[in-house]
Amino acid sequence: MEEILKRIILENQEIIAGKTLVSRNYSITETGYITVLTGIRRSGKTYTLYEIARTIEPERVLFLDFEDERLLALNSLSGYDIIIDTYKILYPDNTPILFFDEIQNLNNWHFYLKRLHVAGYKIFVTGSNAHLISREIATYLKGRSLETTIFPFSFREFLNLKNVTFQPKDAIVNQPKILNLFEEYLQYGGFPEVIKVELVDKRAVAKNIYNLLFYKDLVAKYDKNDVLLKLVVNKITENITKDFSITSLANKINTVYKTSVPTVTDYFNILPEPFLTTNIYPFRNSFVKRESKRKTYLADNSFIWLNRVSTDSSRLFENLVFNFLHRKYAEIFYYKTDNNLEVDFFIVEGESKKMIQASYSLENSDTRDREIRALLKAMDEQSLERGYIYTYNNNDEIKINNKTIFVTPLWKEMLVFPENLQKNRNNTSNYL
Repeated sequence: MEEILKRIILENQEIIAGKTLVSRNYSITETGYITVLTGIRRSGKTYTLYEIARTIEPERVLFLDFEDERLLALNSLSGYDIIIDTYKILYPDNTPILFFDEIQNLNNWHFYLKRLHVAGYKIFVTGSNAHLISREIATYLKGRSLETTIFPFSFREFLNLKNVTFQPKDAIVNQPKILNLFEEYLQYGGFPEVIKVELVDKRAVAKNIYNLLFYKDLVAKYDKNDVLLKLVVNKITENITKDFSITSLANKINTVYKTSVPTVTDYFNILPEPFLTTNIYPFRNSFVKRESKRKTYLADNSFIWLNRVSTDSSRLFENLVFNFLHRKYAEIFYYKTDNNLEVDFFIVEGESKKMIQASYSLENSDTRDREIRALLKAMDEQSLERGYIYTYNNNDEIKINNKTIFVTPLWKEMLVFPENLQKNRNNTSNYL
């Protein structure tokens, strides 16, 4: 094992030094805590570690990827002292900076990290299982770690990866080019591997990412029936933009596959584990009422595209708006008015409140009236003077009864959003 570890340590130092990296819009704060990067597979967690490691003297980098099959034998050992001991054989006078990728594959990893942290080592780790990582952090590493979620590429990062830059004036003079790129991002999502390939290859690459997550992180890990699991994901994809109960979801599936509400509940509840889905709930004071229905969004628009026979711009657009907001806000609700009108997103942060509708287009008068009517009613109930409608490319400012609704193209919001605010917004309680 010692010789294998030596080889892996040296190989990874060379790999990191030779990588061409695209800088992400994250600010990983320098602290005395264990830095934990979580998020869906292929979103760029490993490359974010590479980016951090490149700021360090190469010989001090001890980088291990626990999805490397050569490291499986570590799980049969009674302890993991061999990792630091092997590094010390290579560099007896150095103290390593530790980078552990996909840490959840190492048995009892939380005990090992705690011991290393107490010993004074600087540690960076990634994980791709939301429940496992967060549970162990809360239980064993509370007060010792700071968690940051790494998402698929934002629109600005998408443009950066394509080596496309825009000046403020381009929002006017180069709008057709921006819209063409935004349409690609809307359809095919933000996974860097998908962004980099030609249009004819995007489906195959996106399918590979989805299948890895679906079969390895869901079917195999939780021993689930792949046919039923596919149906659950497909029905969720159909329901984007609509709220639903688990019972209604099970009833829809029952028309094509015999199952039960408890089984569908079990399948539904594992989907957030590898960050495939995120649920939001209606804004209610009652926890029971809040939990009875929910809206569910997928981590990347490519998953909608893969799980739908025909393109549906409204679903793609609302899912994209959610993921844009999810980068910025720790908690998002949807809002039902007293007369059952719906606002897609309601954000509450302390005393600050924000109402947002997601509407692909307001060209249809019925759609425009429906979105504005619901937003005005919700704003009135929450005593808000401003509301927002994100659209594909409509721009307007609507003033009604001392209230203002700002209609804004989503791509404009995405180009001006200060994404370094993403830093560490998910688990600040880990400082406690």
